[in-house]
Amino acid sequence: MSKNSIDQFKSDTKLKEFANNFLSAFSASAALQRSLSHFSTLSGISMGDAGVVEIDDAVNVPLVGLVERAASLLGTAKSHPKAFRQTAINQAHSICSNQKTVINGISCLINAIFEQANANFEYLAPNHLFRFESQIDEIQIGRVRAIKTEKFAAERSSIHPDQRLEIISGTSYKLEPVSGCFKITMPSICWLVKVDAISENVEKEGKWLIDIAISYLRLSYPNWRGNFPNIDSIEPHPVRKSIVAKEIIKFNNATVSCGESSTPNWYEINQDVLEVTQSKKFIEKSEQIFNPKPKSLAERVSQALGWLTRGRQAEDHAERLLHFFTAIEAILSNDDKSSPITQTIARHGAVILTNDNEKRPKIAAEIKKMYGFRSALVHRGNRSIPSSSVDASHYIAQKLIYQILEHANLNLDHTKFCEDLSACSYGTPWPLSLTNPSPSPATQTSESCP
Repeated sequence: MSKNSIDQFKSDTKLKEFANNFLSAFSASAALQRSLSHFSTLSGISMGDAGVVEIDDAVNVPLVGLVERAASLLGTAKSHPKAFRQTAINQAHSICSNQKTVINGISCLINAIFEQANANFEYLAPNHLFRFESQIDEIQIGRVRAIKTEKFAAERSSIHPDQRLEIISGTSYKLEPVSGCFKITMPSICWLVKVDAISENVEKEGKWLIDIAISYLRLSYPNWRGNFPNIDSIEPHPVRKSIVAKEIIKFNNATVSCGESSTPNWYEINQDVLEVTQSKKFIEKSEQIFNPKPKSLAERVSQALGWLTRGRQAEDHAERLLHFFTAIEAILSNDDKSSPITQTIARHGAVILTNDNEKRPKIAAEIKKMYGFRSALVHRGNRSIPSSSVDASHYIAQKLIYQILEHANLNLDHTKFCEDLSACSYGTPWPLSLTNPSPSPATQTSESCP
C-alpha cells in the first residue's frame, strides 16, 4: 500500500466523522469522573490517563464505526479490530489527559491507528516442507525465501550485531534465556517472509504468502524428485511438524490395528530447481503474483495459488474439494451476475484446457459434474464425494493455473480476461494474444505440468 493511498485514507470523511464522535463522547464520559458504583452494569469501563471512563453506547457506537471504517479502508491484512479498538481508547485517554481539543485530537487518533497498521515485518518460521541439496543454502520465491537457518543467523548478526539474540540451527524450535540473552534454536531450514501487515496478523498473512509460493514453485518446475506430494497426496503443513505415527487404535471384533505410520512428503530443492527460481521469467512472474495490480488477472492467480496449496494440505475429501474449486472460481468467476456460474466456469475452463473444439464439450461436462459435488456439499452438507472426483478437481485446478502462467498476460484486467474466454468459447483458439497458438496446449500441459 503506497504512502499516497494511506494519506488519502486519513482524510476520509466518514473516518474523521467517527473519530470526532468517538472523542467527543469519550471526553464527555471522562469529564464525569464517576465512581465505579455509578456505572451501568451494561457498560464497559476503561482505566487510563484520563481516569475511569465508562464505555457506554454513546462512546461504543462511534468507536465501532471508527474501527470498522479503518479496517474497510486498510484491508484485512493491515486490520485487527481488537488492536484498533485498544489503540483508539489509549489515544483518547492521552488526548483527554493532555487537555487537547477534540478537533486537534482527531488527527492524532487516526495517525496512531494507521501507524499501527502500516507496519512491515520479517516472518521467520520453521520449514518442514523443503529439503536442500548440500550445495544450496536458499531459494527466493517473490517475497518468500526458503533459507538455511545458519545463513539467516549470519545475515542478521551482521545487520544487528548488538542484539542480544542468538539463532542457531538444530532439529526443532527451542527458546532459552542464556546470560541475559536469548538463544533460539530453529530447524536447519526456515521460511523468511516479508509481510506487510499489522502485528497481530503477521503469522496468518505470512503463512498465506508461503502457500502462494509453494504452488507457484510446484507449477514452475516439471521434474520433481524424492518423496514429492502427488495429486492424491496430503501435503504436510509448511511450518509445523508432521505427525509420522498415528496415535489411534482400530478394533474390529477381535482384530486390532495400531501403529500406523507414514513418511511425510517433501519438495527436494536441487540445482535445477534453483536455476528455475533464478530465471528472468520466474522472477518477473513472481513480482506480478506477489505484488499484483488491483483487479488484474495476477491478483486472481495469486489467490488461486494459495487455495491450491490449502487444498493439498487438507485431509478431508470435502475440504479438499472446496479449496480446489475455490482456486478454480478465483480464476474463472466474474462480476456478470446474469451468467450461470456453473456454465461459465465449465465453458471457460474448457477453453483454457484445450483448443480442440471436439474435446471442449466433454471437458466442460466433466467440470460441471464435479461442480455438482461442490454444490451438494455447500448447499446440502453432503460429504459423499468420490476420491477420484477430488483428485480430478485438483488436477483441473492445477492445470488451469499452469496454462495461465504459461500463456496469459498476468497484468491483464480480469474482466478483459473473462471476456476473451467468453469469445473463445464459441470455437476460437485461446489465448487470443497468440499469433500462432498451438493446436492443443492441453496435450502439452499433460506432459509438462507436474
